[in-house]
Amino acid sequence: MDHEAASNAVHMRVRIALVVTLALAALVGVTGYVTSSPALCGSCHEMELRASAWKVSAHAETKCVSCHEPQHAWYSAPQTLFARGKLLGRDVQAHLANNQTGPIDRRKTGAAPMSNAVCLQCHSADRKVTSGDKVIIRHAEHAKANKYCVTCHLRTAHPEPLRGRSLSFMAQCFVCHGTPNYPKASIECGSCHPADFNMRPESHRSKQWTFSHGRVSTADRQQCTMCHKQSFCTDCHGLQMPHPAGWVNGKNGHSKAAGKDRTVCAQCHREKPDLCSMCHHKSYDPKKGSWIKQHFLEVKARGAGFCFQCHGPLYCSACHVGSSSK
Repeated sequence: MDHEAASNAVHMRVRIALVVTLALAALVGVTGYVTSSPALCGSCHEMELRASAWKVSAHAETKCVSCHEPQHAWYSAPQTLFARGKLLGRDVQAHLANNQTGPIDRRKTGAAPMSNAVCLQCHSADRKVTSGDKVIIRHAEHAKANKYCVTCHLRTAHPEPLRGRSLSFMAQCFVCHGTPNYPKASIECGSCHPADFNMRPESHRSKQWTFSHGRVSTADRQQCTMCHKQSFCTDCHGLQMPHPAGWVNGKNGHSKAAGKDRTVCAQCHREKPDLCSMCHHKSYDPKKGSWIKQHFLEVKARGAGFCFQCHGPLYCSACHVGSSSK
């Protein structure tokens, strides 16, 4: 009887050990699966832009952990989870310390740059020519000249949202091309693009580009300077663009240009509601019509001397002399 009880106790302990082992294995497996999910990485608001860019990149089918964590053998699950814990702790610390609203900055968090070994897990360093019908690149030559893959392929997995994939990649070319430090790196379009390639970016083909390009150039000037010289803007706008420092209040600012030819301003700024009055006439209300219909209230309240701060003494007579206006 004692022998049977002892045997049952042993069997019970074995079963308990087996259940605990299976439970731990399941916990490790589920934890590993969840922490390897791009959805987890993209759940932090600091990572939203990078996650959305990744979804439209050439690496959209590659998990974050494939590039952003050290690679371990399948049986080294505890080591893998520990590494992910360190990454998570780093990102949480960056979130709490910096209160960031944008993507986490690698330089501030102390994260290491992407090593070539990460890229070579999937890619070969022996590619001779890339990338088909859009760009002509002698890969071996560039690989020899540059120490890291990310010198050229910096935004491959995370193209800049504003620039898009093509211009994000092209921006990296201009780290060398067109700079004094690399005189042999040609800046001619035909050096990298085939003859039948459409040099006009897709964004430029929209009918709205004429009106929307100003916001893009203000936000990211390099997008323009990769192809255009300053004279390109000046020839079209008739003045320096973007507006130089002191444009609002400087003596050589907007008042001089507007006084010379207001149609130059109207190329970008809408005349209605009254553009100048939005700043120069504090009591102006666009809902009540033009400033002409409202200005008499300002004159009545502040006197004509207020008008002459900007306008010449004969300015009023252009309308009032010879008319029924008083």
